[in-house]
Amino acid sequence: MAKKASAARMREVKIELLRARAAIERQTLHNSLHHLGQDLQPRALLRSLLPAAVSRKRPTDWLFQGVGLMRRYPVIVSTASALLSGVRKRHRLLRLGAGLLLSWQVARNMGGRDQRGPGG
Repeated sequence: MAKKASAARMREVKIELLRARAAIERQTLHNSLHHLGQDLQPRALLRSLLPAAVSRKRPTDWLFQGVGLMRRYPVIVSTASALLSGVRKRHRLLRLGAGLLLSWQVARNMGGRDQRGPGG
């Protein structure tokens, strides 16, 4: 009789453990869906596409960096004006896109040098 009571008690404990595990899995699923919803917001998507150093900058930082690049590299200004002086709109957009890509790469490479310091 004691074995039957013990077996029934063990069965109840196993059922309770399964219920607890199911509750934990439901809570984990709920948290994961909440985080997924946050990660799919436009602001989070934009931040995920940009490098970390870029996404933390304010618009004024971008402006000052652009002015600094124009002073340091006047060829960027002349390239941009040459790109914008094209006759055909389609070619102008392609040239503008190429110029923006080039400028982004230059800025990215310069940012990497500043972070590494003089020792390399």
